[in-house]
Amino acid sequence: MKEPLKKKRVSRRGFLAGLAAGGAGMYALTTLPRRVFMDPDRPAWVSEFFLDNFWFDSAGLYDEPLNAPLKSRIKADVAVVGGGFTGLSSAYHLSRKFPDKKIVLLESAYCGYGASGRNGGMAIPYHPEIYYIAEKQGAEAARKFKEVNAQGLDLIKELVQRHGINCDLEDTGVMVLGTSDKKMKELEEMNKWAGEVGIKSRILNQREVRSELKSERYLGAQNISAGAIINPAKLARGLKKAVEGQGVEIFERTPVISIKAGSSIRINAEQGEVEAPALVLGLNGYSGKLGFFRNRVMPLCNYVIATEPLSPAQMDSIGWSGRQMLWDTRTEFDYFRLTADNRIVFGGELAPYFFGAELSSGNYKPSLKMLEQGLLKTFPQLAGIKITHRWGGTMAFTLDLLPAIGVTGPNRNIFYGLGYSGEGVALSQLAGKIISQLYGKEDTDLTRFLLVNRKMPLLPPEPIRYPGLALYKKYLKMSD
Repeated sequence: MKEPLKKKRVSRRGFLAGLAAGGAGMYALTTLPRRVFMDPDRPAWVSEFFLDNFWFDSAGLYDEPLNAPLKSRIKADVAVVGGGFTGLSSAYHLSRKFPDKKIVLLESAYCGYGASGRNGGMAIPYHPEIYYIAEKQGAEAARKFKEVNAQGLDLIKELVQRHGINCDLEDTGVMVLGTSDKKMKELEEMNKWAGEVGIKSRILNQREVRSELKSERYLGAQNISAGAIINPAKLARGLKKAVEGQGVEIFERTPVISIKAGSSIRINAEQGEVEAPALVLGLNGYSGKLGFFRNRVMPLCNYVIATEPLSPAQMDSIGWSGRQMLWDTRTEFDYFRLTADNRIVFGGELAPYFFGAELSSGNYKPSLKMLEQGLLKTFPQLAGIKITHRWGGTMAFTLDLLPAIGVTGPNRNIFYGLGYSGEGVALSQLAGKIISQLYGKEDTDLTRFLLVNRKMPLLPPEPIRYPGLALYKKYLKMSD
């Protein structure tokens, strides 16, 4: 086995790893009034239907009739709250495994409305933290982690084939782009570990990267063969239809107001109520709004832009014939990919945390401005290209950047999957399958997976959290 990494990567993991220490250093600020930490550019949190999201547009969501809201009191065997990937996947696997159970799903807006329909559409069969699992627990533990994690993408492909879901799925692989000599050394270390844990990858030098991608911004890359791009909104809506085809009743436009735990769980919605002996929480970054995991999961907001379709001449000017998923190695990094009609979807840069764990689903101008600048810094030859869509959404991060799947509550009847930390497209599909097995009290490789029923690290409370994170992010950016 290779020697442990001598230096921890100061990037995505480091983004949160020093939050507690940073918070303690800012403890003197805890008496300042709340308004000191309010961001005047923060968009309001509203359930806006006509979000300027390319995925929603291309999936035809704005022309699709929504399911009726719940307006009565009903009983079910399992209630699912949240119509994103976790909730839909849980409903899908539960209804397949237990076809005689009455399963209902409540979604505040429409299925795929949250992070599931707003992300970059990158389905990756490994988790970036695998290298640190290898460092901490050894290569064998990391290999097992990778083998289970890879099932998430397999599940997406099975869904697409079984139910004829057209979600523009393409197997493209990944290039992780190095932005400095320091970052290239880190990529070389990770590439060594990749071979140990079963990830097929190789290092590309600057010349090789420029032959793939006509950009002078990067010094090299780690090229990883596995991974697929999708249209996430099309996948969510296709999964909704598959779930309904299996007898699950879905109520859209049904905000949940409160949840009362017990042997019989009561879910109070805006106009109705569900009583069920089991509950699945598919809320991710919205969990804290209903009182769950407030001190374990932190909402961070991410923003994305999409260009007009590139002409053949523009495509030739940037290369990118392999259509790989791309992201760089900075703390607040860019990620980008091509769509089926050759637009560039470009996200990342600022991922703000708003004081008090406030959510933000609209546009955040500072981040959007940086994204447009980042796009042209990467591809100056695209100067003048039109940005057709700008949108944002809420993710959920844990302190160690690993998700959690499990069962909680005084009666051990509340199932959950959350904290995907920006890596939820494939993992949320796996979470749904695991939840179905936990509900059935099965003892399997999946229910013994290291992410299941794990104790998530405790986050510092406000008002320490906000200034601590801000201070630590500045430190990380200085060390990039």
